[in-house]
Amino acid sequence: MNKQLCSYFNQDFQCDNCQRKFHNETAYAPDYSLKKTYCVDCVEEAKEEKIITKAEKQKSWGMAPIQETTENLQSLNLDKRTLKRTGRVHLFATRVKKEWITQLKSIAYEERLHYNEVLEKALECYEKQRKN
Repeated sequence: MNKQLCSYFNQDFQCDNCQRKFHNETAYAPDYSLKKTYCVDCVEEAKEEKIITKAEKQKSWGMAPIQETTENLQSLNLDKRTLKRTGRVHLFATRVKKEWITQLKSIAYEERLHYNEVLEKALECYEKQRKN
């Protein structure tokens, strides 16, 4: 009985689930052909079973590990004091070509550095080159 059931009134029918016979009562069926019919009691039992299975599914996931969750959330909380330790407190934003940012990302990934660290090293190299 997982399909949506429609109600039909004043039917002589036999419930396909409990096999009881009904006269002038509401029948429930998935379509108008009434090939499979169900009584009110069987439909309500099916609804209760669905509610129970939903509740069981929710229980099967268990509780979230609260300690790990709070540590992960706290790691996202960056404040200015954290940034001041490295001396990086000023914002620098610019527009660049797609090829440039792709190259920057690949260098940062290979060297296991942050983008700003790659830019700082590039500036140092430029200064050395300019002095020579």
